[in-house]
Amino acid sequence: MALVMDMDAQKAELLLRSALLDDASNIGERLAALSADIRVEDDGEAWITLDMDLWPEDKDSPQAEAIAKMLWLEIDWSSTSGTFPFAWPGLGEHSDKTTTYFKMVLDAYGGQKPG
Repeated sequence: MALVMDMDAQKAELLLRSALLDDASNIGERLAALSADIRVEDDGEAWITLDMDLWPEDKDSPQAEAIAKMLWLEIDWSSTSGTFPFAWPGLGEHSDKTTTYFKMVLDAYGGQKPG
């Protein structure tokens, strides 16, 4: 019995998000990839919206483009701003570790306890 891939929009979105993570070079870009609005339609189009405060507008994602090509999708890229949950979204550019990044966030908030 042959396996059936059963590709659907949800699986394509997961692959595209994973590809964005592959291209992320710091915690800010990884947070952008994780929080990206990704939609895949049955007609072969995909939309990816990234927060420009976290993902540089001039940065491409070759891995997402490669996945889209394998899935026969064309990506429409767009950006938004203000979706970041903390002030100072630029802090994410200075770390590649979540713990280091969040320590900077806590310090920036004056040592407030999360909660």
